Amino acid sequence: MAEFNMNSFATILFTLTWNSESGTHEENFLGRKVNAWRDFLPEELKQRLAGAKAGETVAVNFHAGTEIPKYDPAKVKKISRRKFKLRSHQFKNYPARMGRFYPQGAVEGLPGVYPQTAIPFRVTGTTDSEIIADLNHPLAKIPFKLEAKLLNVADKDSETGGRLTHWLEELCCWGPGMQAPLENCRTDFIHEDFFRRDNCASDFEFYDKPRLVNHIDQQASANLQSIYTRFLTSEMKVLDLMSSIQSHLPEGMDITGVGMNMDELRMNPALKDRIVQDLNKEHEFNFAAGSFDAVVCSLSIEYLTNPLAVLKRAYKMLTPDGILLIGVSNRWFPPKVTQGWLEMHEFERMGYLLQLAADAGFKGPKGTVSVRNDWRPTTDKHFVATRGVSDPVYVVWCNK
Repeated sequence: MAEFNMNSFATILFTLTWNSESGTHEENFLGRKVNAWRDFLPEELKQRLAGAKAGETVAVNFHAGTEIPKYDPAKVKKISRRKFKLRSHQFKNYPARMGRFYPQGAVEGLPGVYPQTAIPFRVTGTTDSEIIADLNHPLAKIPFKLEAKLLNVADKDSETGGRLTHWLEELCCWGPGMQAPLENCRTDFIHEDFFRRDNCASDFEFYDKPRLVNHIDQQASANLQSIYTRFLTSEMKVLDLMSSIQSHLPEGMDITGVGMNMDELRMNPALKDRIVQDLNKEHEFNFAAGSFDAVVCSLSIEYLTNPLAVLKRAYKMLTPDGILLIGVSNRWFPPKVTQGWLEMHEFERMGYLLQLAADAGFKGPKGTVSVRNDWRPTTDKHFVATRGVSDPVYVVWCNK
């Protein structure tokens, strides 16, 4: 069996774990073709990988500022509000809000920054005339653990040209860290148009005809189910909110599905009971308090115009040791997604959901899990357009 060395090609699952005041966080990123000679890996990790075989895992703990660029106070800048101009079609030109992330290209005059620069900065202070912009990496102050699991390793019989990859940069990629709040500070997510949607017509009208489609690819669905399985057991009773033809849940569970179209719900073999209900019109549930061990909402919370009210009801439906699981990706029905959801970075959305859950009453252990860059099935119709990359999956979990 081949061993990892400087002449190896390898498939490696990288897992980064870290903590914040909002919980524990886990980021998974598949290195689909790691070239040991050409690519960049943290030196200590590379040393521990030497001689490892497929199926083995190595891990390294890193202090803050060792592999992620060290926090630099000079990267915290006071900026005139006149120089902050959001140009993306996803943003209205609202004032910068406390704790939010915005693309650096939205600020005029930053050295080395152009209007199309998407690297985010965070607003850490505001006055009537200025904002304080922190341009440091979101993980700059945070220690983390990095694991590398060798899924496959092969000897390289020739050297060809091509790109080199810095794998820790790929994994961190100005995303992980953004779900953490500022210390002792609420993020100001909500503005007057946050819950506006392009299609304001009745949701029942929009979902009148069944949409018998999978919202994410088959591998992403398997990844979502795998994450849920960590928190769920077969004897648990589950409320599946905004359900459809697929629940992404382990088999053999007692699942009640609440969705918009009965034809879709009937197509879902995992459901034991099925209820049609528009949660944007009716937040109450006809269940006694403590009826469920888990409440799950998959790939749909971005459509809610009052998610806090729904999560408050979900909290009441849970047993004392119950759990809330919210899974999202980066795909949706454009007419019905809320404006605020579009404005947020994919990792920032998890911070928004954690804050919503806390506001709804969830005080127990909580955290996030992300899975990115997995293989999309070759039979998927979007395989070529996505270059074979599976849809990302992000899960927020909160104990009651």
